[in-house]
Amino acid sequence: MLRTPIGYRTAAKRVVLATMLGGALIACTPDEETGSRDVADVGRSAVKLKGTPAEGSVFGSFLAGRFAESESDLTFAAGMMERVLEENPDDKRILRRAFILTLGAGKPKRAAEFAERYLDGGGTLTSASLLVAAEDLKSGKYDAALTRIDALPNSGLGRFAKPLGRAWLLAAKKDFDGALKALAELEKEKGFEAMAGLHAGLIEEQAGRPDAAEKRYRKLSEKPKEAASRVVRVLASLLQRSGKADEARKAIEAKLQHAPESMILLEDLQLLKDGKRLSHLVSTPVQGFAEGLFNIASALPRDRAENIVLLYGRIALDLDPKFSLSSLLVGDVLVSRERFKEAIEVYREVPKETAYGWSAQLRIADALYELEKLDEATAHLEDMAKQRPTRMDVLLKLGNYLRYKEKFTEAVSAYDRAFERLENPGRQHWTLYYSRGIALERSKQWKRAEKDFLKALEFQPEQPYVLNYLGYSWVEQGKNIDQARDMIQRAVQQRQNDGYIVDSMGWVLYRLGSYKDAVTQLERAVQLRPQDPVINDHLGDAYWRVGRRHEARFQWRRALSFKPTDENKGKIESKLKEGLGKPEPIAKPDSRG
Repeated sequence: MLRTPIGYRTAAKRVVLATMLGGALIACTPDEETGSRDVADVGRSAVKLKGTPAEGSVFGSFLAGRFAESESDLTFAAGMMERVLEENPDDKRILRRAFILTLGAGKPKRAAEFAERYLDGGGTLTSASLLVAAEDLKSGKYDAALTRIDALPNSGLGRFAKPLGRAWLLAAKKDFDGALKALAELEKEKGFEAMAGLHAGLIEEQAGRPDAAEKRYRKLSEKPKEAASRVVRVLASLLQRSGKADEARKAIEAKLQHAPESMILLEDLQLLKDGKRLSHLVSTPVQGFAEGLFNIASALPRDRAENIVLLYGRIALDLDPKFSLSSLLVGDVLVSRERFKEAIEVYREVPKETAYGWSAQLRIADALYELEKLDEATAHLEDMAKQRPTRMDVLLKLGNYLRYKEKFTEAVSAYDRAFERLENPGRQHWTLYYSRGIALERSKQWKRAEKDFLKALEFQPEQPYVLNYLGYSWVEQGKNIDQARDMIQRAVQQRQNDGYIVDSMGWVLYRLGSYKDAVTQLERAVQLRPQDPVINDHLGDAYWRVGRRHEARFQWRRALSFKPTDENKGKIESKLKEGLGKPEPIAKPDSRG
């Protein structure tokens, strides 16, 4: 469910008292130099407060900006912080924060102004140095850019950004051997050998040494299963340009054996078959610098360094606005922050006809769905389905959207159309059978649903979710009890902390009349999924059967508080009034069916 933020200025006024009582506000971002938490402590700065925290005051702007930042509305937050900066132009902490927010909001030109002021005033921040160096590189100020890069620390992300930045700036100055020497420092870093090798190959190409570049790429592609698809694509592009189209095709086919669903590689392979030119991923030092920043951002743990991922992705796009992969990266960060509208704007920067255009369009559909715009998402996917009448992924996604919204009949129709495009069903397609099976079961087409579940298990015999769903369904129908219980037990063994699967086990025991054992399982299921109405309802039934009637009614009331379906709501209300009738287990307790 999407959050509905209150107005920023209203929120600012409401938190004034809390701020006064709780002390200064603190804004935290990952420290690029040390890897620790850096306190961009604008709240403790000597901020000049004029008047009261009302509309238009500096304090009001500050609070409104901080609230906007907490909601990931970086555009608004940057604007508010800039207002505060106007009244506190010499405060380095505010200047630093203004830079971070402005760059995060996708305004690199303005952010570069803040970055230069901050650095020239004695501040140190890797992303600020990188942005200023990027601007200098684009302007041909290679020496100035090198000065910025050389000033980077040899710790934190500077350990990786410094050699990459130096390499591409030296390449811009035609000092290719010096560039390769700079990359040798990156190669010493554990886990970064492949990145260093990729960029060394790219610089060999810049130097007009394709044989040396090919040698480096081939070394990185010796094991197709482990080789990065991007490296394989770079190798294939070079081979084609060197008149070795057949070898380029073989390199891509070798990788496709381990990544058969890679749309990017499939498109490259088709281009080769059609005699068309593959894209040259890096043609200039500017693009090479962008590639390096993207590579670093992609290597960072998203959950712990999301701010830095966003900043580096923005700088890469400032260097190369047509860098589709970086657009996808930035858009994905925005989606993770629930800034779906902004994400859509970034995804739309990826041209539809490019290799990554399809991925961007699929992400737009996801963002529309998250914005509760199912009709727009549906229309968008239908248009995509027309564009590529042989692809089934778009119809699978449409079916999933409709199923999530409990439009089960429409979902079945979408899945059926996806099946029409499926030529050779294989193990990787079990999800399509499973998803359609759920929609069929929920739309009361059990015979077809059962066939789909069994087919999914034929492809993936131990798939826990299929085992659970089919087993649960059989128990509800009172059929195949031995097999159903065995299937659910196998599912539980694989997913011991999945509340839904544990609930299924408890409900099987309940239906078999093993009420005490059912209580044990269902109590654990409620611990795992405390706000699920069905699981709480099940536990209430089990409590009733073992004589714990007060606890049963408590669980039923809890189930009602979690908004069950109208049908289940009526049943629960009836149980609260009348309790449960005579037990009717589908088999004797402890029987095997």
